[in-house]
Amino acid sequence: MKYLLFLVFFILSSNSFSENKNFFLFGKKFYEEKNFIKAQIEFEKSIVFNSKHVDSYVYLAKVFLEFKNSDEEKKNLKTALLLDPKNEEALYLISELYIKEGDYKNAENNYNLLSFNCTKFCNKIETLKLSIANFKN
Repeated sequence: MKYLLFLVFFILSSNSFSENKNFFLFGKKFYEEKNFIKAQIEFEKSIVFNSKHVDSYVYLAKVFLEFKNSDEEKKNLKTALLLDPKNEEALYLISELYIKEGDYKNAENNYNLLSFNCTKFCNKIETLKLSIANFKN
């Protein structure tokens, strides 16, 4: 009986994992096609199935960037950074958002984290550095 319950639980949990992956992949496909409403729905479904899926929060923030909804963009980026404080894309995007808002102190803090841990976004952080330097001068 224990083994049967374990098997049922395993099948259900692996099924929900694949569902989450499918929602994220569909969302990414819609995002790349610039169908942001459908992308938003798929990323939100992905989060429902796995509330710790960092990339879903990052992409959802990118959708809200397209919708020019900076409050929702920031909320999703902050959630992504709570789950993964070294996520380069989230650090980069939230730094850009802070610069747009004129919050150069937070932009600089995130820039410093990003530049210290940089592996993927190294080529993009120079623009952040220049924006922050221009503000200081």
